[in-house]
Amino acid sequence: MSTSPHDAIFKSAFSQPDVARSELNLLLPKEVATHLDFATLEVRPGSFVDEDLRNAHTDLLYAVRTTTGRDAFVYVLFEHQSSFDATMPFRLLRYVVRVWDTWLRDHPATSTLPLVLPVLLHHGATRWRAEPELASMLDGDPELLDATRSFVPHFRFMLDDLEALSVDALASRVLSALARLVQLGLWSSRSLGRLKSAAPFMRQIAATLTRDEPTRSLLAQLYLYLLRAAQPDVDVQEVRTILLDIAGPQGREDVMNAAEQLIEQGRAEGLAKALVGLRAAVTTVLSARTVPMSELARARIAACTDDALLTQWLARAVRGASEADVFASDNT
Repeated sequence: MSTSPHDAIFKSAFSQPDVARSELNLLLPKEVATHLDFATLEVRPGSFVDEDLRNAHTDLLYAVRTTTGRDAFVYVLFEHQSSFDATMPFRLLRYVVRVWDTWLRDHPATSTLPLVLPVLLHHGATRWRAEPELASMLDGDPELLDATRSFVPHFRFMLDDLEALSVDALASRVLSALARLVQLGLWSSRSLGRLKSAAPFMRQIAATLTRDEPTRSLLAQLYLYLLRAAQPDVDVQEVRTILLDIAGPQGREDVMNAAEQLIEQGRAEGLAKALVGLRAAVTTVLSARTVPMSELARARIAACTDDALLTQWLARAVRGASEADVFASDNT
């Protein structure tokens, strides 16, 4: 499965310890954060998201030690759907249970479960419209829900709703500079107007950053993300001009590299679509003309990545009487 632009920027940013610590210090209640040793924070590999939802959900699992030396985890789900999903609390609970399933599988001798603190980073087209807990989905009157709280999981989670914040609020958040820049970038990706309003804040932040290799890599990912997020009716060159202003002279090369990468990705995606179409055309023409094809011939067509050769096969398929005529004189 190809990596979505949302997945790439989220994992590039929040895999950096300073960005992750900054976000978690902002979101976790103080009475919780004081029990965690953030110096031990590290990303664990893998994803717990349903396969069919990985274009809309991205996740990271952080291992962290408590101040008394116990294992604990923070599970962060990045939601970037175009519409509000009222079932998200249940999905998030299911993902947390999968973390525990993995823990029990990897620690067969244990009879205890580590704490897993759930966080939802919401980057939808609209703001979050429910209480951040599973109880918002439970069908019962408030009195009954309160009376059954001891028996039914209400599962409250920490919510960071980017759509509920203005550009000024985002720019003044108590976060590290890099984390604020990333969040402003995520917020501004929804429209050209947002990018223009966020650009002055982003330029100020970018000018303060130390340009070490991890930071430069993340900035390149952010610029590429914003270029790819441009709406069909938006001139990508205009977006590039804004990004060049944000990056300043010291970051010009990063923006230009991101633009070149976008062009190369476009070429690669275009070629991939062309190859799919050509392969389908060859087999369709032969099938329509009732020319028998062996499994070897089908496999050969399916494996071909040469558009010129596929075009040649297609021309032969129009008039050839057998598969041997299609592949005649090839050295492949």
